[in-house]
Amino acid sequence: MESLLVFLKCISDQNRLIILRLLAEGEFCVCQLQKLLNRSQSSVSQHLSYFKELDLLKERQSGKWIYYTLNRQKYDNYLAQLLKFTSIDFKKAGLTKLDACLKDLPSAAEIKGESLSGQCCK
Repeated sequence: MESLLVFLKCISDQNRLIILRLLAEGEFCVCQLQKLLNRSQSSVSQHLSYFKELDLLKERQSGKWIYYTLNRQKYDNYLAQLLKFTSIDFKKAGLTKLDACLKDLPSAAEIKGESLSGQCCK
């Protein structure tokens, strides 16, 4: 139960939700996330620390850069815990707006292509 509460706190921040979305679609280093979120390096690192606490990140080092991706197995486990805890049929409860909102967001590839071409860790 405690880890589920930490997970909920982790995803309660808009920037962390965006980071979660991006990391679910690909790997990013801190400087890329920093540029995409228009936040300082320390702010992005602080957000990533929430994910690290929950073991939601996979890391890959390349030279001086560390690239992060979502640990999908852990993420799916937290979602399963949440669904089991709430036991809500989201469609019947009319809570399908989140999917609609997420569909309107650009993909990580689109964001990366537009915002980071020729910048950072290349």
